[in-house]
Amino acid sequence: MTFRTPNPFSNTRNTLDLQRVKERMAILNQQISTGQRIIRPGDDPTGSALIMDFRNSISRNESYMRQMDSASSFLQAAERNLTGISDNLMRLQEMTATSLGASTTDSMRQAQVPEMKSILTNMLALANAQDQGKYLFSGTKTDTKPFASASVSPTTYLGDSNAIAVDVSLGASVTTNLTGDKVFLGSGAPNTDLFQQVSLLIEGLGPPSNLAQIQSASTNIETIFSGIQDQLAEVGGRQAALAQMKTTMGDMNTSLQSIQESYEAVDYPTALANYQKESITQQAALNMLARSNTQNLFNFLT
Repeated sequence: MTFRTPNPFSNTRNTLDLQRVKERMAILNQQISTGQRIIRPGDDPTGSALIMDFRNSISRNESYMRQMDSASSFLQAAERNLTGISDNLMRLQEMTATSLGASTTDSMRQAQVPEMKSILTNMLALANAQDQGKYLFSGTKTDTKPFASASVSPTTYLGDSNAIAVDVSLGASVTTNLTGDKVFLGSGAPNTDLFQQVSLLIEGLGPPSNLAQIQSASTNIETIFSGIQDQLAEVGGRQAALAQMKTTMGDMNTSLQSIQESYEAVDYPTALANYQKESITQQAALNMLARSNTQNLFNFLT
């Protein structure tokens, strides 16, 4: 007569197999419920590393795009104020043409003085404008008002000539500012001081009227006006470049997100099939464990 007893090693193996099945089912359940293929980095180390790289790239690009928005806002503010100055200069040119007319009297010229002074005050305010709490035309000294006053004397510029550059991608930056000395003073070039020339124009109206001074100031203002148009074109070009770069970077992020999702997203048909397979395996393991646990000395008595 032979006695057979349950094999403890077989029982342990069945228990371990059941535990492994439950772990795989738990992972599959999480994948199906969350839609994420990788629950833990260890599920796919290579895929996890790639996903992290994609996330970092997308985050960096989003940061660049926010900086582009800030740069664009600053440039738009500069453009608005330069456009305002340009409009004022055109009005001055109209008035100057009238003042130089053969039928214009001294009293008629002097009647233009209040409006011209108002235009000069407005242009000084535009040159001293701020955006986001920063002076637009002070260079890097954005907390300093660039111009204190306007007169027939050379204008004192209180800012600096430094550019403000904003990084918009790896190794690329965009200058977001225009410096007041270049825009309004011609960087020291003769007769290109906007505020001085307008002041001289007003002074030339008299009394008494000085036609030679009016003509000289008008010619210089014409040159200054041309320079303002060049600056407006420069600002417009920078904004166009920023808009294109932002569009390109946005498209790049869309592509990166799509690739990232392809690594992250679970394949539902495969996951469901695997879950069903593991369920069958789990039931088989439970059955074997149950049979093993019901075995006793009398079951195997021969």
